[in-house]
Amino acid sequence: APDRVAIELQGGDGLRALFPQTGMRSALDDAEDPLPLGARLFAAFAEVRQRHGANSLRRFERALTGYLREWDARPPDARQRPKLFWFPDLPPGPYHDPMLQPWAATLRDAWQDIRDEAADLLREDRDFVSFLGLKPGQKAPGSIGGAAADPAWDAFFFYNHGVRYDANHKRCPRTSALLESIELCRVARQAPEICFSLIRPQSSILPHYGVTNTRLVFHLPLVVPPDCALNVGGVEHRWREGEPILFDDTYEHEAWNRSDQPRLILLMDCWNPHLTEGEKEAVRHVIEAIDAIEH
Repeated sequence: APDRVAIELQGGDGLRALFPQTGMRSALDDAEDPLPLGARLFAAFAEVRQRHGANSLRRFERALTGYLREWDARPPDARQRPKLFWFPDLPPGPYHDPMLQPWAATLRDAWQDIRDEAADLLREDRDFVSFLGLKPGQKAPGSIGGAAADPAWDAFFFYNHGVRYDANHKRCPRTSALLESIELCRVARQAPEICFSLIRPQSSILPHYGVTNTRLVFHLPLVVPPDCALNVGGVEHRWREGEPILFDDTYEHEAWNRSDQPRLILLMDCWNPHLTEGEKEAVRHVIEAIDAIEH
């Protein structure tokens, strides 16, 4: 359901949910009194706090009190507007070094194997679906544009809102084995979100904001024709095949393929590498608690 707050939080570029028409809300918006909600959310990670020590979660507690509107939790950089949850004490900036992820080199070094499997799918071109969950004939003029008569952003999902697509894994065994060998951002019912992301020719993903900087977006470019680029926070980046990038999608961002060929990348959400293990656990527990409160 598009209004699930935790989907919004981990949805990657948890992802279809990044667009305004998804109707995102927070548990706080539904709470008549934020104090009981705050107590429930702090209780959700009490075991993590006890195990890791109170001092280890000071940054997360500050972020959570911001979410609970106990202080003005808005980033100072006007380019950054997380739609749900801002972790204020993480290094800012639209782009980050992908090699901060300990598994980035593993995927980079295997990019040709990954590309071969993706290219086979692209030649068949029968199992890609709308990244935004659109049905045939549906339009998303506020999200997708471009010069094409029918611009489109499609995906071949390995994971979608945390659900593993077993049949797709079987069709791409080398890519699947690589993904299962690394740390994934796992949140029950929400993450990871991993796919081969396909921008069709003459199509654009229009400017939008992500939902939280506790997770970043990783791209491994596989098939990149000319006239394709990503713009995050006003800083343009042109993908180069085999060269990964990592960016914070809470900065306004957009992407385009102005060529007559498809652009294909491996896209995945991942933990912000500047989070500690305890902070990752706390984030996961709180997001799962928010989801439980709403359902």
